[in-house]
Amino acid sequence: MSISESIWAKMDDGRREDRFASLEALFAEMALHFRLEELFFLCIGTDRSSGDAFGPLVGSRLKALGFPNVAGTLEEPCDAANLEHIVSSIPKKLTIVAFDACLGKPGSVGKILARRAPLTPAGSMKSDFAPVGDYSVAAVVNVHGPKPYQSLQTASLQLVLQLTDRTISAVEEAFGMQAPGGVV
Repeated sequence: MSISESIWAKMDDGRREDRFASLEALFAEMALHFRLEELFFLCIGTDRSSGDAFGPLVGSRLKALGFPNVAGTLEEPCDAANLEHIVSSIPKKLTIVAFDACLGKPGSVGKILARRAPLTPAGSMKSDFAPVGDYSVAAVVNVHGPKPYQSLQTASLQLVLQLTDRTISAVEEAFGMQAPGGVV
């Protein structure tokens, strides 16, 4: 099992057809069932690593679109130092959509894994974080190797930006929003 698949392994509920829903379909489903005020976008990562910047880039773009409940931006990342505090402060009534970067097999680099289930933050780093999210989006930013931290550090920023753009395009399409003044 690749690391990108293992971020969900502990939470696998057996619904294989839900395992890797398309990104666009997942956001379309959310838009049908939730108002923006009912969603909380938890964008995990740091701006100090090109690969791990996926979450904060998504968070900054969501804020620019006017999403009301977003944690984890380039200005205020949601990382290992504050993740548990942020998660514990999220009102229980909100549905959490978690975003994080991950590492995987060579053939999965550049893919976005979307699921109706939680993800385990920093799964490729063998962390002890509890799974988070009702929905989750993981971007495979590089190949998992013997030094996962280095793999995140050396991930292509261009690839991370493309994955961010694809994610934001799916959000804009589903929720009918556009960033003021164009792309952020």
